[in-house]
Amino acid sequence: MKTYISEFIKWFLIINTGIMFIVWINISRYDSIWTAIIPQIFSASFLTSIVTTVFFSINPRKPIRMVLRLLMWFGHYAVLCAIIMALGTYFNWFELSASGFLKLTLSVAGVYFVSFLLSYILSKAEADEMTDALKHYGQDD
Repeated sequence: MKTYISEFIKWFLIINTGIMFIVWINISRYDSIWTAIIPQIFSASFLTSIVTTVFFSINPRKPIRMVLRLLMWFGHYAVLCAIIMALGTYFNWFELSASGFLKLTLSVAGVYFVSFLLSYILSKAEADEMTDALKHYGQDD
């Protein structure tokens, strides 16, 4: 349970950063921001972090073929789009139209990319640290 909570917090921070970045791009043309959007962003981050934590906690015993892995990633993306669409409709973030749907899917893709990039950077730094520790393991300092 402790691992799940720490993974949730990690994904919440990563996804929230991604959402804030995409929102900043989308609202930078306005003079002021609507203050009610901040708790709305946190609710979107919270719900999508739950789904993402569950998605990444699935650890099959056997390797998964690339086609199945891609289908899983697409399913994850589709669920995230559905969550954001439901929240977007509830919070009136966008209009229910073809252009609104396109903006939504592109925004989710942008958050997905930023989150993937941040996750990769953090994981690489952790892997490099472990590699260095293993190289020096058992050596007298």
